Amino acid sequence: MPIRYLRSAAVLVLACTSLTAAHADGQREFDPAAARRRLAMPTTKVMVLGISHLDNAPKAFDPSWLVPVICRLRAFAPDAILIEAMSGEQLAQIDAYKAVRGEAGKWAGSTLSIARDAQAALGLTGADALAQAEPLAARTRLSVSERRRLAALFLAAGEPFSAAVQWQQLAPGERIVADGVTATMKVKIERFGIGRGEITSLAVPLAAQLGRSRVYSAGDHLSDASLPDDAVFSAAVKANPAIIAQFDKATPELQPFGAKALALDAPERVLPVLRVLNSPRFGMLDAQSQWLSLQQDRSIGPSGRQRVAAWEAQNLRMATTIREVTAPIPGGKALLIVGAAHKAFIETYLRAMTDIEIVSASAMLDARPAGC
Repeated sequence: MPIRYLRSAAVLVLACTSLTAAHADGQREFDPAAARRRLAMPTTKVMVLGISHLDNAPKAFDPSWLVPVICRLRAFAPDAILIEAMSGEQLAQIDAYKAVRGEAGKWAGSTLSIARDAQAALGLTGADALAQAEPLAARTRLSVSERRRLAALFLAAGEPFSAAVQWQQLAPGERIVADGVTATMKVKIERFGIGRGEITSLAVPLAAQLGRSRVYSAGDHLSDASLPDDAVFSAAVKANPAIIAQFDKATPELQPFGAKALALDAPERVLPVLRVLNSPRFGMLDAQSQWLSLQQDRSIGPSGRQRVAAWEAQNLRMATTIREVTAPIPGGKALLIVGAAHKAFIETYLRAMTDIEIVSASAMLDARPAGC
């Protein structure tokens, strides 16, 4: 399924507020979400699981601590799983416009160079690799040979985590150099299936256990071109102790949500911390401290407004990707695993859409399905 990004104006229209207001003439404003009451099919259910980036977790953190979370998400059984990684398509776009957008590797590391090496090995462009991968991924049953081929195609398409999803569905003895997978590609595919990060330790194993064909890359950094000058913004923030205190969660109201208070330093801390990160109160306070505060103090100047604009554009594009991924599954279920700071913004944008219903991540964490 191709992931393409809508024009900015169209995205902003989709992200309009779901509040219904009255004009002076008594006419009500258009409210896309109101159409949800007249749907011919059930709503598409989307769960946004906010998480602290696990690459930055304390040294004691072990990915095995996430087993209770994976168990609960397996019971939710999403039809589509989305992750906070940039798609191969976006990486290629940023690279093509690097003079404007900057280096893709700043956010995606070696993903693009790995994809190019795989493209050379297969004799395909990234676009052609994805075009060949999509019909294979849409099939309900794959042979061992087809699954290896699909892993190779996903790697070449710049979707290495989806390659890892396919690889993990092979028996250990089937994970061999064959069907387009070279020895170098095999090492790379396996590397994207291990690690402490939430994609490798949560999204990829969940997708493999559920037998899903891939994970969808919903991350965005096209919006970085809208960021203010870093030196100007940093200077404005450093000159404002109140803003710094909010960034550092150092105020009395924010201290319960600071890094130390929410550290994943023991297995019994995982579920309680995730409950906090997915609570409405955290979402509102975090949005205020990290983003809204930048627009509420004149000392920050226009760079604060620019920073928030880039953040909103980033979340709007992520919401657009969710909308596109859920288009073929009306009445189905989707899961986005994302940094907790994004959750409140993305959920708000999704609520404005015509057939999406937000499912509570907190309720999922509180549940105790059989076997969990």
